[in-house]
Amino acid sequence: MSMNIFRLTGDMCHLLSILILLRRLHVAKNAEGIGLRTQELFVMVSLTRYTDLLTTFYSYYNSLMKIFFIASVSYTIYLIRRREP
Repeated sequence: MSMNIFRLTGDMCHLLSILILLRRLHVAKNAEGIGLRTQELFVMVSLTRYTDLLTTFYSYYNSLMKIFFIASVSYTIYLIRRREP
């Protein structure tokens, strides 16, 4: 499976947006303006969309990015629900 420049660019933009969101949560120490239900729906979609992690191996890059996306959204939900502002 060869790497597509558009996919790489999209993944890096997605990664950057997640890092910006996590940084904002840590700096502001509150979750004002971030929808908890939206994040919960996003993690549910990611979990169902990435079930191929359990059955098919495509590449290390693909697997690591999927795991990172699921873990980062789960961490965002944790920060919104459990962390004190």
